[in-house]
Amino acid sequence: MKCFKLLSVAAALVGFTVIGSAQTLQEVTETYNKASELLAKDDVNGVITELEKCVDLAKKVGAEADEIRLKAEGALPNLYLQKADKVLDTKNYPAALKAFEEAVAASEKYNNPDIKEKAESPIPQVYLAIGTGAYQADNIDEAIKNLDQATTLNPDLAKAYFIKGATYQKQKNDAKMVENYQLAMTKGEATGDNATAKSAKSALSRYYYNNGINAMKQKKFTDAVAEFTKTVEADDTFADAYYRLASCYNNNKSWDNAITNAEKALQLKAGADAKALDGIYYELGTAYAGKKDNGKACDAFKKVTSEPYLKAAKYQIETALKCK
Repeated sequence: MKCFKLLSVAAALVGFTVIGSAQTLQEVTETYNKASELLAKDDVNGVITELEKCVDLAKKVGAEADEIRLKAEGALPNLYLQKADKVLDTKNYPAALKAFEEAVAASEKYNNPDIKEKAESPIPQVYLAIGTGAYQADNIDEAIKNLDQATTLNPDLAKAYFIKGATYQKQKNDAKMVENYQLAMTKGEATGDNATAKSAKSALSRYYYNNGINAMKQKKFTDAVAEFTKTVEADDTFADAYYRLASCYNNNKSWDNAITNAEKALQLKAGADAKALDGIYYELGTAYAGKKDNGKACDAFKKVTSEPYLKAAKYQIETALKCK
């Protein structure tokens, strides 16, 4: 987020040697020259302090100090921005936020719209950093407050929506979690932030998938189907979700749906080792057996290679179906 080097204002701070007749004009000149000396020492805070003092004194002197005043006013917005950049480098984000806001205020005060735009630009990212820190510290309210500020100032900031989604997930606010993960996906894809879009898709689909697994454990297969369906709606490449759908549909005797999802799982796992496909082939065989299509059922069961499915597959092949 670096914007300028200190040298970019050095030209504006050429020392004055003019000594006016009024003591106050002499003070203006000396204050300005002191700022120039501090600039050479890379003391941004000191330069700002002296130039602000210079402007105030120059206004009291009046027209004869205008040249110095205008130079000081021209340099100040850039200096405030450099100060903010330096604070940001320390990763003290609350202090950086304050510094950037001061840079915006200085830009407005001294009528520099270009510096104002540069000072405003990092602020959403700073709010994001503060919100992320609060999320990591389990300070939910503080996280949401700052992340809301980030997305208000930059409605396309995908990562802020993603962290909001994760924060609401911690809070177990499912509706807000889903809303923000979905926004992270759409904003990320629209702005080219594909990494955040991918992370949001993974988080949302994994959330639904885990819900489905829990429902299966309780033998609530209809509920599990609903959760696994949401999983593949969020991520249509989630092969294990299609496999679980096949299993749930078999438990509900919905054979055609089981076949469709088992075949989709096999398609997505093309190239995987045989053991990774055993469960899918077992569910496919079960579905075909349910449809009384023994030939296809036997073909599927014969592709099972290892436990925990091999013994059950052999039973189907040798005893239940008497496959040839």
